[in-house]
Amino acid sequence: MAEEIEKVEPSEFYLNICGKKRQIKFGNLALAKIEKKYGSIAEVEKLQKDIEDRPMETMPWLLSICMKDKEGIGDDADSILGALDDSDLSLTDVMTVITQAMQKSMSAMIGEETTKN
Repeated sequence: MAEEIEKVEPSEFYLNICGKKRQIKFGNLALAKIEKKYGSIAEVEKLQKDIEDRPMETMPWLLSICMKDKEGIGDDADSILGALDDSDLSLTDVMTVITQAMQKSMSAMIGEETTKN
C-alpha cells in the first residue's frame, strides 16, 4: 500500500478562497488521511456515501486535507464553510474541483498498477 501512495501524481487544481488562489492537491497526505478515516483507499464507496449523506460535514473535511494554503481560514468545518460563504463558492463549485483532483490522483495510481502487471 505504501508503494501505491508514493505513485500518486500531484494535481494542479485551484479555488479562490478569501481573495487568494489556493491549490487543491490530492496527493499522498490526503490519501493517507482518507485511508486512516475509512480503513482503506479502496473504500471510496464509504467516502461517496458520506458526501451524499453529509455533504456539509464531509466537503469541509476533504477540503481541509487537500488545500495547500489554509492561511487565514482554519481547519474546522465552520471556518472553512464561512470562508467559502465569504468567497461566494457553492458546495457544487468546491466538490467539482475536489472531485477532479481526486480523480487525477487515483487515475495516476491505478494507471501505475496496470502498467506494472
